[in-house]
Amino acid sequence: MKRAIIVGLLVLMAGFGFANPACAEVGVTDKEIVIGSHQDLSGPIAGWGTQVKMGLEMRAREINEVGGIYGRKIRLVIEDNAYDPKKAIMVTNKMITRDKVFCFIGNMGSPTAGATKPIISRKKIPQMFPLTAASLFFEPYDRYSFGGFTPYYDQARCIVKYFHERAGNKRFGLMYQDDEMGAIMKKGFLDQLKVHGLKPVAMESYKRGATDFSSQIAKLKRADADFVVLATVIRETVGALKEAKKQGWKVQMAGMSPSYTKYVPLLCLKAGFSADGFYATGQSPYVQKDSYLPSVRKWWKRHVEWFGKDPDMPTTAGYAGLDFFIVAAKKVGKDLTREKLIDTMETMGTYYDRVFGGVPVTFTKKSHQGAYDAILSIVYKNKFVKVADVSYK
Repeated sequence: MKRAIIVGLLVLMAGFGFANPACAEVGVTDKEIVIGSHQDLSGPIAGWGTQVKMGLEMRAREINEVGGIYGRKIRLVIEDNAYDPKKAIMVTNKMITRDKVFCFIGNMGSPTAGATKPIISRKKIPQMFPLTAASLFFEPYDRYSFGGFTPYYDQARCIVKYFHERAGNKRFGLMYQDDEMGAIMKKGFLDQLKVHGLKPVAMESYKRGATDFSSQIAKLKRADADFVVLATVIRETVGALKEAKKQGWKVQMAGMSPSYTKYVPLLCLKAGFSADGFYATGQSPYVQKDSYLPSVRKWWKRHVEWFGKDPDMPTTAGYAGLDFFIVAAKKVGKDLTREKLIDTMETMGTYYDRVFGGVPVTFTKKSHQGAYDAILSIVYKNKFVKVADVSYK
């Protein structure tokens, strides 16, 4: 009798879709795919986070308006990490346990995304295109973690090599943020100097959130640096440029992708001076309303129509990260699972940026770095303009 009841219950459960729950993937239903992301929406790099959020939302809206991926719409769950590792951990756990996200895309910041990486990987959840170029997301190899952006390490080496070989600079100085981001930038800086038989004339650090850089710039100036590499984000870059101006020091400076944003020249103008002559490395030519690429002009117009404001480079990062996921998920097919997504990302070959003209991205079963090249730009007439394709290899 008991056996008959159990069999009957199993048949009833199957009729309501409760049988074989192991076959269903977390975050995937017949109608949607749930994707998580934590951004700085209220902290010191909110200028990046709010733009990344719009990029994610824009690409999600585009794919959803044409029916989604095999009929599944993308539902984004985006939380504020305030650039605080503790808060990042809290919202990540919330997205895993309550929102049941399928994967994470574009988590923001080296210290914040870095704090949540091991939590996500332990749960065997794919995470990709973190908004940081720190190498900890692909070294050592982690099946569940994919980089995607040209690493800070590579960018720092590209800067030193380019300006030593092309401009003849020899007395390099460094101002860096005293955290994970700054540490990896510093390593690339030092490793490339070693290749050229050089040593830094000075290296000055600052604590995350600092607003006064007078002592750092003064020390770099006293060391007679002929080129300064800035391992900084937005307002720290502006602060360094402003302080050099205040001290009457005319020295060339270059930053990396965290300073490759329109907010640097805009905030400099607001502070009463121009950022013209400042260099930065990035992953694609700077997006402009009047871009030479028709795809960018069309994308720009759509963004303004939907969000009522101009986009920026961080917007492209969120957009491109989700676009890569869409391409990979379509290749997986209708039976979308986390493991099949990872297998596909490792074997699908090279992803080419179809909108922004960025560097190619390739993941393999041995490497999840993704991008290896960079683009060097200079601020000219208060806008970033491409100078050259750069590589340290």
